Amino acid sequence: MKKTFYLILSAVILLSSCKDFLTLVPKGSKVVTTVEDVKSELVGYWSACAYYRIPILSYGSASNLSLPFYNDVNTHLAIYSDDMDMLAFNNHQDISAKVMTTYYQDVKWKSLDLSSSMWSAAYCSIGFMNAVIDDLSGMSPTVEERETIIGEARLIRAWNLMKLLQFFAPLDNDSLGVPLNLSSSDIEPHPRSPQSTLYDFIEKEVEEVLSYSAAPQQWNIFYRKRFMYSFLADMYLFKASTAAAEDDDWERAEYYSSKALSGSEIEESKSVLRSLFAKDAFDISPDNSYCAVRLVTTRSNNIGAQYTGIWGKDNAQQPSAELWALYSDTDLRKAAWFAEGEEEDLKVTYIAKPAYESDEIGDLTILYRTAEMYLINCEAKCRMGRTVEAAEMLRAFREKRIEGYDGTIGDNVLQEVLDERRRELCFENGIRWLDMKRLGISCTRRGYSDKQTDMETYTLEANDYRFALPIPTGIEIDYNNIEQNPGWTTFE
Repeated sequence: MKKTFYLILSAVILLSSCKDFLTLVPKGSKVVTTVEDVKSELVGYWSACAYYRIPILSYGSASNLSLPFYNDVNTHLAIYSDDMDMLAFNNHQDISAKVMTTYYQDVKWKSLDLSSSMWSAAYCSIGFMNAVIDDLSGMSPTVEERETIIGEARLIRAWNLMKLLQFFAPLDNDSLGVPLNLSSSDIEPHPRSPQSTLYDFIEKEVEEVLSYSAAPQQWNIFYRKRFMYSFLADMYLFKASTAAAEDDDWERAEYYSSKALSGSEIEESKSVLRSLFAKDAFDISPDNSYCAVRLVTTRSNNIGAQYTGIWGKDNAQQPSAELWALYSDTDLRKAAWFAEGEEEDLKVTYIAKPAYESDEIGDLTILYRTAEMYLINCEAKCRMGRTVEAAEMLRAFREKRIEGYDGTIGDNVLQEVLDERRRELCFENGIRWLDMKRLGISCTRRGYSDKQTDMETYTLEANDYRFALPIPTGIEIDYNNIEQNPGWTTFE
């Protein structure tokens, strides 16, 4: 992969709280000469994710430092899933022509904007972490400094690599992983590495960082045990359905999700369920009571903002009938994550996850809720034949979600768990889209067309080639001659 050149560095003083360090502004280019300088690079990365986009030179043009998930990407992924009503999409007055252009790509699962955004964000993060690691290699940090800095950088790099695998690699072809470059001085293009090789690399990276003894510092976001356990549970859950699958994937998914659950809490009230996804005040919370990371920021978005974006302050988009039918009348999530309204004297249900409660807040990212780890643990138990244990766990979970729950669990416990994942994790970082991919779920839906016809029927078959996002043209296909995913011959 072509080398990414970093032209700026945050000149920062590490302050006493997570909120404080993110307020610091880059002061221009600076030579990295001390351990504190390298630490400042990491602080600058999280600052870029939270407050603004820092332009860096990548592939000869300006790119931005960011996690691959933010509101615009989550907007694409929500439309990609089967959880949104495509025919109600443009009912809201602030759905602009620009947003409809996005819709026309997404409704047929052929968005170059989505693939380019995720690919660029992930590889810019990976390249930046390569630079952090290389910068520190020529210095003499203390053990604590080395482990907290290198641990954070290696985790950010490995997590972004895993997300590239989940979204871009075909399930059934081990040879079609993604490119991997671990050096900031390597300027040669890299081919796609096998998925099995990459998963092995990720596993070893995280396990080695888990062996570190240094306590996390206040500026560490990913370098925390709970995040690492959750990361591995997520990886093994997905890996079990790929060509890189191994016999112990489900056992490991159960083990690490159990570790992540230790000392964590599951939301038990409507108000907590809503407030977790409410964008009411800036917040950077590693090890939040209910999730591994909660990042509520002031960064702006184009198609995922509260006015011109798809959410429209809880009165724009509507859930699909299939999703809505999964909730019982007394399910707390109906009131927490959805809102009632009227259109032309008809009652309608709007999506309110996330919920905008402040004009100054633009974005919200939540990674690895306790509920997600709980349901990974349930699924892993089912996959290993321990359905009685899984049913008991699911029953306990539903008691926290459904008022007056009578304890009923259907005969197909695995399907019950998968349905619960859909209820619980809808509209969160493409989780439903990845579930559709790994579980072989097809989708047929009616939606608007950018052609002369008013509406069309769109179909996505189980194991369709579109479940592996296209490698971006221009960035990689044209410049670095990387092999495209099978099936991507047209974007019409």
